[in-house]
Amino acid sequence: MTNRRNDLDALRGFAMALGIAVHSGIAFYPAPWPVHDTRPSGLLGLFFLAIHGFRMPLFFLLSGYFTMLVYRRRGLGSLLRQRFARIAVPLLLAMATIGPLDGLLQRYAIRSSRPEPAVADMFAGDAAAVRRRFGAGADAEGRDAIFHQRMLMWAACSNHADVVSAVLDAGANANDQGAFGDTTLHTAVAYGCDEAVATLLDRGADPRITNRLGRTPLAMTLLSPVVVAEFAPLLGLPPLEPNEVALRRARIRQLLGDTGMTVGGPLDRAVLAYWGALGSDRFQFQLGGRPFHLFDTNIFDHLWFLWFLCWLVAAFAGLAMANLLPTGRHRWWLVPLSILPQLFMGQSLSWVLGPDPSFGVLPRPHLLVFYGCFYFFGAATFAAEGMETRLGDRWPLLLPAAAALFIAVIATIGSRPANIVLQPAYAWTMSLALIGLFHRCFAQPSTRIAWLADASYWMYLAHVPLTLAAQLTVRDWPLPGLVKFLLILAAVTAVLLVSYAWCVRPTVIGRILNGPRQPAQEA
Repeated sequence: MTNRRNDLDALRGFAMALGIAVHSGIAFYPAPWPVHDTRPSGLLGLFFLAIHGFRMPLFFLLSGYFTMLVYRRRGLGSLLRQRFARIAVPLLLAMATIGPLDGLLQRYAIRSSRPEPAVADMFAGDAAAVRRRFGAGADAEGRDAIFHQRMLMWAACSNHADVVSAVLDAGANANDQGAFGDTTLHTAVAYGCDEAVATLLDRGADPRITNRLGRTPLAMTLLSPVVVAEFAPLLGLPPLEPNEVALRRARIRQLLGDTGMTVGGPLDRAVLAYWGALGSDRFQFQLGGRPFHLFDTNIFDHLWFLWFLCWLVAAFAGLAMANLLPTGRHRWWLVPLSILPQLFMGQSLSWVLGPDPSFGVLPRPHLLVFYGCFYFFGAATFAAEGMETRLGDRWPLLLPAAAALFIAVIATIGSRPANIVLQPAYAWTMSLALIGLFHRCFAQPSTRIAWLADASYWMYLAHVPLTLAAQLTVRDWPLPGLVKFLLILAAVTAVLLVSYAWCVRPTVIGRILNGPRQPAQEA
């Protein structure tokens, strides 16, 4: 009997490669990322949403399957030693090497970015220049070319009252709502722009208008100041200090008064209370003169999934010692159970598609439970069916069903009752469909597929600095965004494959990441 599942090896590598593709394309649509290309592409934004909705749930499902495989064959002690060597050690090494390089390139990318002239005038507080620009025919209801945000939003984020007034005088609508129902007041509250909030309220902005989740602007005060400060420069906004955001929000709460946070009923109030508790000061302390939040301060970036795996392996070990590991008999209950953590998704408090991010020392509990459903489903599947599992064998039906579910998810973005069911359904259906499809296409043993699957681990760990460098190189090229995306993806993938073949696989790094490559080696 073979000790590897060639199809699942291939699928695991494919899931890693999709992460590289997602990050290669993220510069081409409005998203929190250091590089923003001058030729945006809405198609790549849709590509991101499609991949983000299932990629990491699929990865954790496969990880759980392979965890149970190793446990059944080697025992708990061997499993823990292997997972420490293959997960914890690469995480620490990558944070000490790739992480600082990633941070250096991110800071350079942010410093080198330049807003549009109209937005630059607003950030500089030059109200006279703003009035001249709109007086010369600029559209106060227009949007910028890269982020597609309203001019009034940029004015509010400058936090200059006279700039906000200038844009309103030019004809901007104080109560205009964006695609997900947010008004400029929602945005100004989120970023702690107290002067802008005061001006907007004086000029007729309605603090009781709700977004598509039923949240008023006051709900935006629950967003973590640490997260807001970290995301601001990644979204083209001026740098913010978390403490300053928190102080300004105290004034904003007074300005908004008793407007209420939600019209979503008791359940939505409970969700808001949950997010308020996670972002509270009880999890924050000062480190080097700056606030460090255990949930919200980003220390892992794209390596967060390894930290989550450490937590899930620890949970697996605890269940093993208590003799409570899943047998597979009732594993399908984990599918509807994943709806429960989906209730709490939505860090932006406006809309969400796919799992929330979680880059802090403490993983957000709802996200750990969500991924845990997939992880322990994978473990239970191996416990019940072993190496011969045919999970996903109905893929010809599942694949079109997943496509239909994705269309339904897009059509109902912002509708919490629909999304708490549709989004987990999409993640499960697409994951099972791909498992079945890859079994159909890659069932036979292949040294080439095994090599690429091993290479994918290194490629994902090392890809972000290369991706940032490539995106910076092509940022201003006069080519369509989709063409530049393909160039970035091809160049980064080629460099990573060559570096793995020559610099990683034959070295101690390759042995750390993949273990000794022997025919009897488990996946």
